[in-house]
Amino acid sequence: MLRPILKPLIILGMILISFQFSAADFSSFDIKKEKAKETAYFIAAMIVAGRGVVAKHQPLINNPAIGNKRFTPEYVQKCILDNFKNMTGVSLTDLEPDTKAVLEQVLEAVRMSVHMNQRRINRKGIRFKGYIPAVFGREVGMILKYKSNISIKQSTFRFRNSFNQPDTFEQGVLRKFENPDYPRGQGYGEFRNGLYRYLHPIYIKSVCLKCHGEPAGELDPTGHKKEGYKEGELRGAVSVAFPVH
Repeated sequence: MLRPILKPLIILGMILISFQFSAADFSSFDIKKEKAKETAYFIAAMIVAGRGVVAKHQPLINNPAIGNKRFTPEYVQKCILDNFKNMTGVSLTDLEPDTKAVLEQVLEAVRMSVHMNQRRINRKGIRFKGYIPAVFGREVGMILKYKSNISIKQSTFRFRNSFNQPDTFEQGVLRKFENPDYPRGQGYGEFRNGLYRYLHPIYIKSVCLKCHGEPAGELDPTGHKKEGYKEGELRGAVSVAFPVH
């Protein structure tokens, strides 16, 4: 069995094999301090929107009777942009050019993840394909980190993969989110050591319960033990970090 630490490296290797990068593919964003909070919020919202699209389409992705699911990068991007507008109240085209450029890079990472998973998504005869919101988010974060100076991860106390283990800063913010007095759904960010760090809470939805709901301890389709969450409970957060000036 592969050691957990090797799995992200193998995924990154698949990305490098699947795509040929040129110097123009790499973007280093100079995000101003006064725009940091807004930009981080929009990045997190884009990831949350994408997770929602992947979650909603699990019955289609895992349908063993259908080959071509038409769950293409272009289709997924359209769904994400619709979700993003519903969440934030703005369209990508409404944003300032610098912020729009950052989010377009996030969408490029999304398209790459969906593209490189087409074979398993469209494979007939398999009931569980393994392309779930957590995998989507992790891959998008890895691609974005490789292609830019923006870091994204999904952080939670009850992590299944060491990649999602919260660091000290994330632990403190997650505890804020757990406090009943903290405004539900509101993100939190700070400037730290030349970076802007921001976390946006993720809550359990009905589609999440198949893998994370009750009964606690029962094996879910991925082979992990269910945590016993109930709908509406805090699952963790999307964590965003990037340099500012």
